[in-house]
Amino acid sequence: MKTFQGNPQKSSSIFLEQVKCWSDNASASEFPDWEEQIKLLSEIGDLITADMAVEEVISVIYASVNQLMDAYQFAVGLYDEAEGVILYKGLIENNKQFPEVIVDAFDENRFAPWCIQHASEIFINDMDKEYSKYVNKIPYPKAGSAPKAALYVPLRMKDKVVGLITVRTIHKNVYQRYHLYILKTLGNFVIRTLALAQERGKRYVQSEAGQKNWHWCTPEQLSLKSKKLLTLLTEREKEVLFLLVSGRPNKAIAEKLFVSPGTIKTHTLSIYQKMEVSNRTSAIMKAIELNWLV
Repeated sequence: MKTFQGNPQKSSSIFLEQVKCWSDNASASEFPDWEEQIKLLSEIGDLITADMAVEEVISVIYASVNQLMDAYQFAVGLYDEAEGVILYKGLIENNKQFPEVIVDAFDENRFAPWCIQHASEIFINDMDKEYSKYVNKIPYPKAGSAPKAALYVPLRMKDKVVGLITVRTIHKNVYQRYHLYILKTLGNFVIRTLALAQERGKRYVQSEAGQKNWHWCTPEQLSLKSKKLLTLLTEREKEVLFLLVSGRPNKAIAEKLFVSPGTIKTHTLSIYQKMEVSNRTSAIMKAIELNWLV
């Protein structure tokens, strides 16, 4: 397989030119050249390095997928089974990036939870006519415009659904079945990158959190930025965060605070949103980095 070397920006430009050439040929034919497609999709991996941030990886994928299909909206959703949520990272619409969006993984009237829970693809070319195959009513958008067509593909790792990748558009009747294959291939690059980042984060937290007893820093020891962010948390949320850093699972935190696990889930989601993080590991790392806990 041909690889790109040298200037990464130049390599990306050359690659996207090749992808666009293939895309133009594919769109003109009902039977695309699959051998060429597989080769080009494989070369996307050469644009992605292990040290890239998740948002950077998604941006690379977005630039590529836009050459291959109508991706007016594009997002990768990560399934957090323990928290029961789907986190959309790097949601992009018409080249505009949105903040992270969290969706209840068991919401019966949203497409992403259906995709995750059924471990199955969603193919919609006309939202008004086809939504009822999956949900009882057309869901309102959590961010961006209401789509008229959409594709969702579950992403698996070791035979387990760990997320999804989706493209949506404000136009009807623009997708073909082979677009699902393209989407799945692109999504696998993202998932691999996220898995590497997650493993690095786990090792960091284990080494930091597993060797000491934590206590809160005094306000005088915090920077203005750190202090301002901390004030966003309620006293109960601070209690929950402290127990997260101490390594307790949600059930143990609920027992400690004499509340239900569902209440703890609500608190953790609020903590994640206020701290602008996606999960427990990221919240712990950020709390440590901000010197809230020492």
